Amino acid sequence: MRLTKIVFALAVILSLMQTQGCKHEPVIVLTAADSAICFERDILPIFVTNCAKSGCHDAVTAEEELILNSWQGIMAGGIKPGDPGDSEIFEEIQGSMGGPKYGNLSRDQKILIQKWIMLGAKNTTNCTTDCDSSQFKFSANIKPLIDKYCIGCHAYPNASGSVELSSHSGIAFVAKNGTLLSSLTHPTNWMPKGGNRLSDCQIKQFEKWINAGAPND
Repeated sequence: MRLTKIVFALAVILSLMQTQGCKHEPVIVLTAADSAICFERDILPIFVTNCAKSGCHDAVTAEEELILNSWQGIMAGGIKPGDPGDSEIFEEIQGSMGGPKYGNLSRDQKILIQKWIMLGAKNTTNCTTDCDSSQFKFSANIKPLIDKYCIGCHAYPNASGSVELSSHSGIAFVAKNGTLLSSLTHPTNWMPKGGNRLSDCQIKQFEKWINAGAPND
């Protein structure tokens, strides 16, 4: 009889775990280097390219009345400075907002947002970058910029405007026909849509890579 009760209790616990889901997240320890996390440079691009896009949380669609292309809009989504666990938008990121519809946020991106909240979710702007326009290798310089600013909207198989930037071939195609550089330098509706224009240094990296023939180097 006692064994039966134990088995029953275990079954109840397992059932609750399956119903509620396991919400335990890895413990994140802040380091001195994390104090350099910048909202405008590091956090905002994640939201702009993965969340503030057509059909989701851009200015036109404003799903759930949220526009996630600014610090104010992101904070309105339920950010509690210093407490990621009590920040509604972070819980969404860990769940549905981390799914395919929102660009499949990587583990590193989620951790970066978590650390930013832990540090007070500050609206830091005009932060320095380590951009070097003399460096324009595809793997080391161009692809990381594409992943940061573009891939959320232009990933296979649901690439916006049928512009697929998940592979070198797709990126090289729009680079060689002029679309890529034009979209980055347009005087008004530049890419990333709804985000800040890339820096002059970053645009120069794209320009030099394209002029070199857009190699897969």
